Amino acid sequence: MKLPIAYRWLKAHNFEGLRPWNFIDPLNSDNLRKEYKLETGKDIIPFARRQDNDTFAGFEIVNDEIRDIVITVHLTWSSKMEPDPFPSSEISKDIFKWLEEIVFPDTKEWIDEEELRDVLDSEN
Repeated sequence: MKLPIAYRWLKAHNFEGLRPWNFIDPLNSDNLRKEYKLETGKDIIPFARRQDNDTFAGFEIVNDEIRDIVITVHLTWSSKMEPDPFPSSEISKDIFKWLEEIVFPDTKEWIDEEELRDVLDSEN
C-alpha cells in the first residue's frame, strides 16, 4: 500500500511537522494502529502525533486502500470499543486541509520565545 502522494511530497522536502505535531514513521506505528482498531473498529495508517498528549493523525484505510482522508484522533487507551463520542476524532479531506485545520492552529498556540529557543537548540 502506497501512502498518498501529498504526504510523500512533504517528506521528500524534509517536512517533519510543526510543534506540537511531529511526523512518525507509518511503518513503525503498529501500536497506535492496533489501538485505533480496537477502539473504533476502523483502520488507519498513523503518520503524525502530538508531542503533549495521545492525539495522532493517520490516513484512513478502506478495503485495504489508503485514502487521502486524514483522521485526527485522541485515543482513550482502553483497548476496547468505546461509545460515542469516544475516542474523539476530526476528519480532514487531505493532508493539506489537516495542516490548515489542525496543525497550524495548534502551532500558533505554541509560538513563544521559550519554544523558539527549544526549537533552535534542538537543531544544534
